[in-house]
Amino acid sequence: MQQSYWSRNFILILVGNALLFMVYNMQVPVLPLYGKRLGLSPGQIGIFVGAIMFASLVTRLFVPWFSAKFSKRGLLLGGILLYLLAAIGYPLLSGFGLLVGLRLFNGLGHGLTTTYFATSAAAELPSQKIGEGMGYFGIGTMVTASLAPLLALGVVHHYGFTAFFTACVGILLAAGLAILGTRQPAVIPVKTHQAAPVFDRQFLPQCGLVFILGVLMSGVMTFTPIYAQLRQLTGISGFFFIAAIAGVVIRPIVGRTFDHRGPRLILLLSTVLLTVGMALIAVIDRNWVLLLAGVFYGVADGAIYPTLQAWVFKITTPANRDTATGMFLNAYDLGMGLGAVLLGGVVELVAYQGMFWVLTAVSLVYIGLALGLSRRAG
Repeated sequence: MQQSYWSRNFILILVGNALLFMVYNMQVPVLPLYGKRLGLSPGQIGIFVGAIMFASLVTRLFVPWFSAKFSKRGLLLGGILLYLLAAIGYPLLSGFGLLVGLRLFNGLGHGLTTTYFATSAAAELPSQKIGEGMGYFGIGTMVTASLAPLLALGVVHHYGFTAFFTACVGILLAAGLAILGTRQPAVIPVKTHQAAPVFDRQFLPQCGLVFILGVLMSGVMTFTPIYAQLRQLTGISGFFFIAAIAGVVIRPIVGRTFDHRGPRLILLLSTVLLTVGMALIAVIDRNWVLLLAGVFYGVADGAIYPTLQAWVFKITTPANRDTATGMFLNAYDLGMGLGAVLLGGVVELVAYQGMFWVLTAVSLVYIGLALGLSRRAG
């Protein structure tokens, strides 16, 4: 590996990002249980847990202003601090309004960190290695995401919620130390009096594709566990574990292919695999079919997202990179959020199997969209 690739800064940013996403994915299955223990209604639990998405979406709209006023390192530390304050506050407060307020603080931190971890990592990579580098950057996220629910639920089961939040605080402190260990980049950006735009049309193809991916992923993550249970299958944890492993394995291959061939070939193959995975989920009747679907789903997810992200970084300028990242992440989060709501309505109309056949049809259309929008890119 080239020294400029695996630099001190890049490794510490990768580690810090992985640790922060560890906390995020630990909280996903635990906070609804915590809200239930406090006596919140299902509707209140939904607002409490979902407030982070609203706050992060709004925060990213101000990314150009933040970038013009503060350093990326300072913004990352500020975002981690907001995450930390929320983790400390959750076990100390029990009122619904106060909990939602903490979750909004958490969302501010989430919006800042997800944006500036990605752009900071990209800034450390040479342009000819952007795909491979961001592929490895995403591996840390996927590994911790696969381990986080198991760790979180185990801690809550054996030691309780206070121990869980204490663990979150410890992990966040480690993430902050990683960022404190980074050095200022060798190349100092040229400051300008004009902030980058909040919205840039040149990133609409990538944002559109990642929005649809978010809708598809929300359907799988939200409804596959329920559907598998209705089919009397017990392999759902294996499904997500295998999907995570497949995503980790494929990312370096995808990154190198992107650097040499561009996004088009990867998007063609991965969207086809995604369609096969959706069809397999629709017809699952045995655990081995569910596990096989996990392989296809994991490879597709592990290929499409980093390819679209690397494509954005490839076509943007350093001055516009924060805007591009904010748009990209907002599009994905919006797809995830709206997808769960819209697909819940589809389930009410055509049941779970019908909903997965709808996702299969959307995936077929997605193949054509991905090929059409990436035509000029390679």
